[in-house]
Amino acid sequence: MQPVDLLTIMKRTARRFGMDLSRPLAMVSGGPDSVALLHALLELGGRPVVLHVDHGLRGEESREDALFVREMCERLEVPCVGLTIELSGGNVQEEARNERYRLAEEVSDEEGLSTIATGHTADDVAETVMLNLARGSGVRGLSGIPPVRGRVVRPLIENRRADVLTYLSLLGQPYRMDSTNLTPKYARNRVRLEALPVLEELYPGAGGNIARAASLLREDLEALEDLVTGLIRRRGEEVVVPLGELWKMSPALRRHAVRRAYATLTSDEGFLDSFAVENVLEIAGREGGTRVVNLPGSVIAACRIGEEIAFYHRTEPSSCQKELRPGEELEFAGWRLEVREVRGYDPEDAARQEVAYLDSSWGPYRVRMTQEGDTIRQMGLGGAKKVYKAMKDRKVPKDLRHRMPLLVDRQGRVAWIFLGELGEEFGVETETTRTLRVEVERIQ
Repeated sequence: MQPVDLLTIMKRTARRFGMDLSRPLAMVSGGPDSVALLHALLELGGRPVVLHVDHGLRGEESREDALFVREMCERLEVPCVGLTIELSGGNVQEEARNERYRLAEEVSDEEGLSTIATGHTADDVAETVMLNLARGSGVRGLSGIPPVRGRVVRPLIENRRADVLTYLSLLGQPYRMDSTNLTPKYARNRVRLEALPVLEELYPGAGGNIARAASLLREDLEALEDLVTGLIRRRGEEVVVPLGELWKMSPALRRHAVRRAYATLTSDEGFLDSFAVENVLEIAGREGGTRVVNLPGSVIAACRIGEEIAFYHRTEPSSCQKELRPGEELEFAGWRLEVREVRGYDPEDAARQEVAYLDSSWGPYRVRMTQEGDTIRQMGLGGAKKVYKAMKDRKVPKDLRHRMPLLVDRQGRVAWIFLGELGEEFGVETETTRTLRVEVERIQ
C-alpha cells in the first residue's frame, strides 16, 4: 500500500461524514494510530494543534511518551499542548478516557478549534462490537464507534490498523508502544490479542467485515431512531416518553425509544444494555404507583404508571435558596420564576396552578427545594399538613415530591408549593396593601 491509499480513504471518510479537518485538535498519545493521524492531517493540508495527555500511570514510560510527542511536534512545526492528570482509582481506563475528552473540550475552546480528531480505526470498531455483543448490547452497541459524535471526529475509522502501520513504515516515522496494551488484564486487550486473530485466521478480513457491518447497523439505527424521535420530549431537567404513545409502537421501537431518551438526557451515545432497557419497559408495564429504575451514569428512569417514563439525573437534596425580588426573573432547579408586585387580586389569574398571589408583608420570600418534615397550613383546611402528604393527595408522582420547589417566608414557613397548595397565612385579603404575584414554568 502507498501512503496515498490511507489518505484517499481518510478523505473519503471525512467527506462522507462531514468532518472539518482544516484546523482540528489532534489527540496524540504517541502510539501508531494517533501518530499516523497527525501526519495524515498535515498531508491533507490541515493545521492541527496537538494535545498529549500524560496519565502518569506508567512512570518513566509515560514521560518518554510525552517527550516523544513534543519532539515530533517540534520537528513538524505543529503547536503542542501537553497536560498531566492524576487519576483517583476505580475504573482507571474509563476515568482516563473521560478526563482526556474533558481536557480536549477545554483546549479546543481555548484555541478556537471546532473539531477534536482521534485516531480510532476499523479495528477499534471491531473490538468494540465484539465486547458489546458479549455484554448483551442492542443495535446501538453493535453499531460500534460513531465516526462523528458532537465535536469529536474519527478520520481513520475506515482504515485498518495494518494499513496504519504500513503508512508509518513507508514514511519512516517511528512511534511509541504502550506496554499495558500487551497485558491480558483488560478485556479489550484480550479481544485484540486473542479473539480477533482467531477470527482473522478463520475468515481473513474479519475485523474489517465486522466494522463494515457495524456501519450498516448504524445506518439502520438512524432510520429506526427517526421513527421514535418525535415521541421523546424535553421538560425542564427531564426527558419524557409518554406511555400511551409508547405502547402503540412495536416492541423493537419501544426499546429504541428508551435508548434514545436515555441518550438525549446524557448528551451521549448513551450505552444501555438489553437488560437495562427491558427492565425499564417491564416496570413501566406494571399497574400501581410510581416506580424507579437506576440506570448507568447516575440516571433515574421514573415510570409514572399510566402517564410517562421520565429520565433525569440523580441529585442529592439541595439546601440552596434564592431570594425573590419583585420585578426580576430567576431560574431555580429547572424552573423559571417571574416575580412582580401588583395592585389588587385577579381571581381568574390566581386560579391557574402556575400562579400564586402572596401577601408581600411576609417577605422577602425565598425559593428552595422541599425538605423532609416541611409542613403547610393549607388554605381552607384549618390545620397543618406535611408537604409530602399534600403533594401525595394531589397525586404528584412519588419520585417528583422531593424534587418540587416551594416558597418560604422570611421565617422559613412554607407559603406555596409549586403548582399547588397555598398557605392560609399568606393569602391576599381585602386589607392586604401589597401583593406579590409569582408565576412559574418548567424550563424547556
